[in-house]
Amino acid sequence: MKLFKSRIFWKIYIINLAIICMLLGLMFIVSRIILPEISKEQYRQITDKTVLRMKDQISFIVKDLQSLEDYVQSNEHFQSNDFEQLFKGLENIVTISPYIDSATVLDTNGYVQGFYPNDLKHLQNYNLSKREYFQQPLKTKKVYLSDVVSADTGRYLLVVSIPVLNNDKEVERVVNLSLRIENNQIFQSIFQSFKIGENGYTFIVDRNGKIISHPEKERIGEDVSQNLVVKKLSKKQSGYEEITNTKGITMLASFEHIPILDWGIVAQIPVDEIYQPYLAFQKSLWTISLITFIVLSILTALYARQMIHPIRRLYLAVDQVAKGDYNQRIEKIDNTEIGKLSSRFNEMIHYIRQSKANLQLKEEQLKEQKEFLRKIIDMNPSYIYAIDKEGKFTLVNESFAKLLGTETQYLLGKKIDDFQFNVKSNLIHVWEEIEKIKERPVLEEFKDKEGKIRWVETVRLPIFAPNAGTEQVLFVSTDITERKQAEELLRKSEKLAVVGELAAGVAHEIRNPLTSIKGFIHLLKEGNEKHKHYFDIIESELERISLIVNEFLMLGKPQVMNFQQKDVSVLLKDVMALFDAQAILNNVHIVSEFESDLPLLYCDENQLKQVFINVIKNAIEAMPNGGEMKIQAKVQENNLVIRFIDQGCGIPKDRIAKLGEPFYSTKEKGTGLGLMVSYKIIEAHRGSIKIESEVGRGTIVDIIFPIS
Repeated sequence: MKLFKSRIFWKIYIINLAIICMLLGLMFIVSRIILPEISKEQYRQITDKTVLRMKDQISFIVKDLQSLEDYVQSNEHFQSNDFEQLFKGLENIVTISPYIDSATVLDTNGYVQGFYPNDLKHLQNYNLSKREYFQQPLKTKKVYLSDVVSADTGRYLLVVSIPVLNNDKEVERVVNLSLRIENNQIFQSIFQSFKIGENGYTFIVDRNGKIISHPEKERIGEDVSQNLVVKKLSKKQSGYEEITNTKGITMLASFEHIPILDWGIVAQIPVDEIYQPYLAFQKSLWTISLITFIVLSILTALYARQMIHPIRRLYLAVDQVAKGDYNQRIEKIDNTEIGKLSSRFNEMIHYIRQSKANLQLKEEQLKEQKEFLRKIIDMNPSYIYAIDKEGKFTLVNESFAKLLGTETQYLLGKKIDDFQFNVKSNLIHVWEEIEKIKERPVLEEFKDKEGKIRWVETVRLPIFAPNAGTEQVLFVSTDITERKQAEELLRKSEKLAVVGELAAGVAHEIRNPLTSIKGFIHLLKEGNEKHKHYFDIIESELERISLIVNEFLMLGKPQVMNFQQKDVSVLLKDVMALFDAQAILNNVHIVSEFESDLPLLYCDENQLKQVFINVIKNAIEAMPNGGEMKIQAKVQENNLVIRFIDQGCGIPKDRIAKLGEPFYSTKEKGTGLGLMVSYKIIEAHRGSIKIESEVGRGTIVDIIFPIS
């Protein structure tokens, strides 16, 4: 395991170099992305502060200029029409205010009455009535601060126009105080003192986009209203924007709108100047990165070489252990992870020797555990068995063997097809579905040694061989025959409950519209003899619906039981009297055979009559060709038995078990509800109903009441 042939060495070296390159590259990327933004943000703060300071300065100047209003209106010089007095007053103002360079006094017609200094002599009696700075104070009687205006002398001015009012508050004259933008040293020095870097500068524009202040004096008065930033200022906006100036230089500009004058201040600096520190840093970064890369590469190679030596010692020791030499030991290398690994290697060798000694003991314990598990499986009452792909039993417990009436030893190795315990056994289907079914229980029918059918729930569990898919299938079956019987009883009970709730709702909803339909059908029938046959059919079907609704109501409406001692023979005679006419129409002869001295029955008279009516009605309908029907009442083995015997068509044996279930009837148009109600009534009287029938010969219905 030579150093330069070691894969670990080269892996460590290459990984470290990759990390170094990645970090250097990340540093370049970060400097490329973040540093320009930092520089940009720093200069933005400078330009923002500049425009805000200039805004404060302008506000201060405006307040100073506006303060001249009181001085002018209260000065007695401006109350006189004498030129000397006016001249003296204007001279005082120019002397007092550092911002006022010249002034004129206009009468109400706009003619110049006075001026200062003497270079305005040519304006004497000159008419300035069309000037905005004259019209506004004359109209508003308030101080007016003009935009940048070009005087007749070619100078650019800012004019403060102050109206002089008489005692009647009427304008007597207008005093115009002018600030000569280019010549006013104080005004220019204030705003040109704000320097931004080497090439940055600020300028001010009025509401019309004309330059008021600029480092280049020749640009004062220039119209820059089409400039992107000036356009935003004209919309009373403030902010920060990257623009291109008139010389084609890309600038970053902060701009601020001044509401009091509707002016705008712009402070801007070239983008190239902002990025100069970043470019200088990036140039030096290449040199630093190259030196760092070379130094770190050398250190990485030395570090990797230092790590390889102890690993080589470990490699040689492990190689000997792999050949079966468990007496290898490694002297402690150092306190690093490699040293700890050597210590753990020595411990591992010790554990291997111990494990080898304990292996035989574990095998003996495994045998005991296997026998113990076998006993548990055999004691389990569930049917447990396993089969392989050939369908042979590989595991059988005692419960399953007893089901088939044999021994477990006899079943092992035998094919499952030799035993017909599963009524619907399909081994191929089991193997196809095992991946889908997994642990989901499957309901099956088993046949025990006596041939009886038993219901079981079977869980099929695949047993996987290493790298070979499903090798065997384990079946765990639980006998649920008794539970199935209980579920069947519960299902019938739930069905009865649902039918009761449904009946009450449906019957009430149908009965009212049914009555209306029957009434209107009867009216239509009287006025239309042509289709009388159809109306007869409709009325017969409506009567059938009404009958079903009545049965629904009887089923759904809880009946209040009124139990009294009654003579059953009297109840039967009352019911028979009801069917005399129907029996004659159907050619049925009803015969009664009642024993004398029948005991009184504790019952609800109306409920029992309903049962008798249902049974007799069914018997008559079962004899469409006529015949004889017997009604017997007698005492038999401490029970009062009422028997109804007819000579009707009879009921098939496979249908008798389902009689009494809702909506099950042997009649073509029957609902099954009448007999179901009868069962419920008899159960409430602690009695039972027994039905025997033979197709073609008739039916016997026994209603049995215990004599308490």
